[in-house]
Amino acid sequence: MLDLFGWVSVGLAGATGLFVAVLVARRIWLMRDERSRAESEERLRPFALALLDGEPAPALSTRDAEVFASIVARYSAHIRGEAEREIGRFFEESGAVESSLAALRDRRAWRRAEAAYALGDMASTQAIPPLLRALSDSSRDVRGAAARSLGRLGADAAVEPLVRALAHEEVPRSVAGQALLELGDATLPALRVLATDEDAGLRETAVELLGILGSPADEPILVQRLRDSSAEVRARATRALGRLAAAKSADAVRTALEDRIPFVRAAAARAIGEIGDRGSAGALLELAEDGSHDAAQAAARALARVDARILQEADRRRSGPHVAEFADRVAAGL
Repeated sequence: MLDLFGWVSVGLAGATGLFVAVLVARRIWLMRDERSRAESEERLRPFALALLDGEPAPALSTRDAEVFASIVARYSAHIRGEAEREIGRFFEESGAVESSLAALRDRRAWRRAEAAYALGDMASTQAIPPLLRALSDSSRDVRGAAARSLGRLGADAAVEPLVRALAHEEVPRSVAGQALLELGDATLPALRVLATDEDAGLRETAVELLGILGSPADEPILVQRLRDSSAEVRARATRALGRLAAAKSADAVRTALEDRIPFVRAAAARAIGEIGDRGSAGALLELAEDGSHDAAQAAARALARVDARILQEADRRRSGPHVAEFADRVAAGL
C-alpha cells in the first residue's frame, strides 16, 4: 500500500511539474507574440497614416495584414470625412467587410457578435443594412454589438430602431445610449416623433434623450409631456426641462410640484433648482414643509439654490426637518 501511495505522489509531482512547464512556455510564447506585434505596429503605422492621405495600401503578408487592419480600425473611431471613407474603401477592397458580413450569418452567436462589432470599425456603409437586421438577432450580445457599430458608423436610419431597442431593453442601455449620443443631432427628428408614441416606454426614452440631445426648441414638446398619462414620462419630462435649464417653461414645471405622484413632484423640484426659478420659491417651501420624504427633501434642496433667504426664514419658524437640514447646509456654506 505504501508503494502505491509513493507512486501516486511521484505521478502527481510529475504532472504538476509538467503543468507548470506548460504555463511557463505559454507565457514566454505570449510575450514573444506581443513583442512581435508591437514591432509590426511600429513598422506599419506610417503606411496606415499614408492610407488616410489617399495613398494605396501596401502588399502585406497575412500576419501583417491583420496588424495593419487593427491599426486602421483604431483610427476609424476618431476620424471623419474623406479619411474615414478611405478606411471604408480599404476594408471593402481587402475583403474584410465581405468576410464579416458572411460571419454575421454564422450559426454561432459569438461569431455573429464578433462580426457585428468588427463592422463598426471598418467605416463601410455597406454594413448598415445587415447591422440593422442584426438588431433583431436572437442573441442579446449580437444585438448589443450591432447597436454599438451602428452608432460608430453614423447610421441615421438606426435612430428609431435603436430607441425602440433601448425602450424595450433589447440591448444594454449603456450601449444603445452611447450609440444614440454618437448619432447626435440626427436623432432629434425621430425623438420628437417618438415622444408622442402610443408606447409609454418609447415616450419615456424619447423624452429622456431629448433632455440630453435637444435644445430650447424642444421645450414645447417636453411641456406637453408634463400632462402625460404615464407618471414616469411626466417625471422624465421635468428632468429633461431641468437639464435644458428651460427658464421659459418654469411656470409649467411649477405645476408639476402638485402632481399626485410623489416621485414626479420630487423630479419637478429638482428641475426648478436647475432652472433657478425664484418665482417657484413659495411652492417649493410648501412642498418642503408638507410633502413626502423624497419630494420634501428635493424641494428644500432646490429652495436652497433658488432663494436661500426664504429657506433660512422658514427654518427660524421651525418648518420641518428638511428645511432645517438645508438651512444648516446653507449656513455652513455647503
